[in-house]
Amino acid sequence: MAQFLKLLETTTLPQLADAVGSRNVSAVLSLNDMVRSRNVGVQHYDKVKQIKSQAQDVNWQTKQTILNKMTTDSDVFEQAALSSESEWKVIANMNTFSGYLRMPDTVKIPDSVNVLGNQSNVSKQTYDKVMKSLSKAPHTIDPGSFNEYNSASPANFSSLGMRGSSSNVLQFFNIPWGEVTLYDSLSGESMDFPVYPEEPSDPRKANYTTMPDTLFQYEPFYVYQSSGPRNGQYVFTFHRDMWTGDHRDGMANKLIRFCQACLYPQYNGSAVNTPTVTLYVHGEILIQGIMTNVTPSWTGPILQDGWFAVCKLELEITEVSPEPLSYDSVRAKESIIG
Repeated sequence: MAQFLKLLETTTLPQLADAVGSRNVSAVLSLNDMVRSRNVGVQHYDKVKQIKSQAQDVNWQTKQTILNKMTTDSDVFEQAALSSESEWKVIANMNTFSGYLRMPDTVKIPDSVNVLGNQSNVSKQTYDKVMKSLSKAPHTIDPGSFNEYNSASPANFSSLGMRGSSSNVLQFFNIPWGEVTLYDSLSGESMDFPVYPEEPSDPRKANYTTMPDTLFQYEPFYVYQSSGPRNGQYVFTFHRDMWTGDHRDGMANKLIRFCQACLYPQYNGSAVNTPTVTLYVHGEILIQGIMTNVTPSWTGPILQDGWFAVCKLELEITEVSPEPLSYDSVRAKESIIG
């Protein structure tokens, strides 16, 4: 949950200190890659002009990745989603918006018209509309995606088990829509999980071989062969009511079939095309590669449609790294994810 503070071109260092607190100024400037100077507003706006004139355009896949990190603040999500192409350069390269400074997680400022970051999750309906329009040519987002109206009457606890109150049932669960996403390269589509993976592990290994035995050598010589590949195993446990509150909506089945389809190729004449998948957690790539196993396991109770309520879905993904991995590249990774 990030906050962004409005910054005018005329803002001075003392004015910034008044807004964020004198002891926090250095942290704010450092996070925004700025140096201490009196005219901090001019410094920021000069950087913005340079980025807009020199940086490359941002592709739609990168936009999706960035938006996935903003789902906990609906006003920040909307601000980014409706940005122009030149503004997207600023977002991608400066990790903030034109005329805004990003606040460190340790700095909290009161909500006001000059602050972005309302700590209100983006609704699943809005998130789905935005991501769907962004993934299809011409990869632009319709402002109408943010027009919402909910005519549902307020819920009371006595009606939570009744059909028709599903939209109210879900407000009592902290479902991480947009936080855990699986992308399929063949269809160019992605699907969200209503839960985080349980106890994910991140095994990495190096493979060596030994030289033939030599005389007077106590220990064998080890010769490097390869590293990896990573083989991640991820377990998701979810209830079929977690999408809309009605287990008969078919959404759990749609997610499972989406995962299972990634085990199979697509035939186009004599060509055989195999999919690669990318598992995102909070906008970061957890693993990218090929799906090697999908195992759904079911437990009760039995629901109205005659099938089990809870699914334990196990996925195995073998990494196909999008970039060459080496000692330096792995050590330089900033995120703990992936």
